[in-house]
Amino acid sequence: MTIFDDVVVNAKSAATAVSKKAGEFFDLSKLRISLASLRSELAKQYQALGEAVYNGDPVEEIEAIKEEISALKQNVEDVESVLDKAKNTVTCPACGEKLEKNSKYCSTCGTALPKAKNLCANCGYKLVEGAKFCAACGKPVETAEETPAEKVEAE
Repeated sequence: MTIFDDVVVNAKSAATAVSKKAGEFFDLSKLRISLASLRSELAKQYQALGEAVYNGDPVEEIEAIKEEISALKQNVEDVESVLDKAKNTVTCPACGEKLEKNSKYCSTCGTALPKAKNLCANCGYKLVEGAKFCAACGKPVETAEETPAEKVEAE
């Protein structure tokens, strides 16, 4: 191979990498826009619920609005979950704070976070199924399905 061929190969691989990152950025932007739209619709439904209650609308109409609110809240949670995975973050179940994926406790409220099943408890490396030791740090894989708080309570 000549130097020119090497340059062409490197340029192609760089262009492919940039293209992939641009596509990921575009997908994340679409998700953020979708999340904003869902939150806006949720606010409208809350307003409609307040007006329905204030006006004394029939219970069936109020229940229909409440069902729509529940569906929208679930959609918001789903989109937030996808965004969290893309950003390598997790959300504290107690206070809603966004934290690094490897966090064991919430830095805002101190709540113990549920442990990810396929990640090393020591370094956060993705484990191969059935592994007894982490390939990245060499620590034994914990088999007990307990959170760090449960370990402290047991001691």
